[in-house]
Amino acid sequence: MENSQENNCRIGQTPSIEGSTNECDLPTSSKVRKGRGKFKGIEIFKKMKGYNNSKLSVQIDMECRRPFGENVNGLVGEIGRLVSIYASFDVLYWCNVPEDKKSKIYEKIWDKFELKVGDEIFNNAHVREIIYEIACRRYRDIRRTYYSHYQAYETDEARLQNPPNDAMSERNKANRSKQLISHVTGRKLFKQTSWTERNEEGEEPPAHELWRLTHQKKDGSWGSEYSRQVYETVGDKLEESSSQSCSLAAPTPEEVLTSIVGQRSGHIRGRGCGPRPTLKSVVTAATIAGLQAQVKNKDEEISQMKEMISKQSEDMAVIQEKLENQREELTTHLENMMNQRFMDMMSQFQNRHL
Repeated sequence: MENSQENNCRIGQTPSIEGSTNECDLPTSSKVRKGRGKFKGIEIFKKMKGYNNSKLSVQIDMECRRPFGENVNGLVGEIGRLVSIYASFDVLYWCNVPEDKKSKIYEKIWDKFELKVGDEIFNNAHVREIIYEIACRRYRDIRRTYYSHYQAYETDEARLQNPPNDAMSERNKANRSKQLISHVTGRKLFKQTSWTERNEEGEEPPAHELWRLTHQKKDGSWGSEYSRQVYETVGDKLEESSSQSCSLAAPTPEEVLTSIVGQRSGHIRGRGCGPRPTLKSVVTAATIAGLQAQVKNKDEEISQMKEMISKQSEDMAVIQEKLENQREELTTHLENMMNQRFMDMMSQFQNRHL
C-alpha cells in the first residue's frame, strides 16, 4: 500500500513552492484506525465463488509499476498472506530469500488472479518484478514486527508474555506531525484513485487533478496548506502557458507539477509510492506490449484480407467459367451461322446455273 514506503520519507527540510524536494504524501489524521485483523483471504474465495470459481482479474500499470482495479486490495492482501507463510524470515532482506520460495509465492498468486496489461494476460519478468516489489514491502513489515518483538526479550516465554506495544505507532505519529504534505486517500493507492476517476472516454485525470483528488478532502478543505499552494500554483502556470502565443509546445501538467514539487531519485512526486522515473526496461516492455498489440491487429487485418481475396477469387472463377461458356456458345452460334450462310449461298449459286 502507499503508506509503507512513504512512512520512510526523510523529514527535516522545509520546501518552497518552486523547488520542493520533500513530499511524503501521508495522512496526518489523529483518528485511531480500527485494525483490520489478520488477512485470511475469505473475501477472495467469496468473489471467486461468485464468478463460478474463475480467477479474479487485476490490471497492471507498467509505467506506475502498480496493480489497480476492483480486486487490487485482495491481491495485495493475498501477497502479504503468502509471504508470511512461505518466505524465510531467517535472512535480513527479501533479496536473500531463496528463489524457490519467491517462485512459490508468485505461482500461488496465479492460482487466484489473472494479471493483465490492457486486455492481454501478462506473465513475464516485468510483472513478476512488480509482484516481488509488493512482496518485499510486506516482508519488510512482517520481519520488522518480528524483530522488534523478539529482540526485546531473552527467552521465548518472556516474549510470549509481553506482546508488542504501540511504540512504533507513536513514533510514526510524531513523524507525520512534521510533514508538510499529506494525502487524504488513506490506504487507497493513488493509481486506484486515478483509475476510478476516469472520464467517459476512459481517460485518467491529469497530474494536477490527481493531486487535488488525493490531497483535498470531500468538504473542500486541504490535507495541508502546502498541498493547496501547490495545486493553485500549477493551475496558474498552466493558465499562463496556455495564454502565451508561442511556437514552442506548452508544458504538460506532469511537467509543471514536477517543476514545482521537485524531483526525487527513484520516485515521481504526486503519483504516490510505486511510479518511478521511466526506466529503459519499462519503456522496452511497454513498447513490446504495444508492438505485440499492433502485430495482433495487423494479423487480424491480414486474415480478413486473405479471406476477402479468397472469396473474390472464387467469385472470379465463377465469372470466368460463365464467360468461357458464353464464349463457347457464341463461337458455336457463329460457326452455325457461317455454315448456314455458306449453304444458302451454295444453294443460290446452283439454282442460277441450272
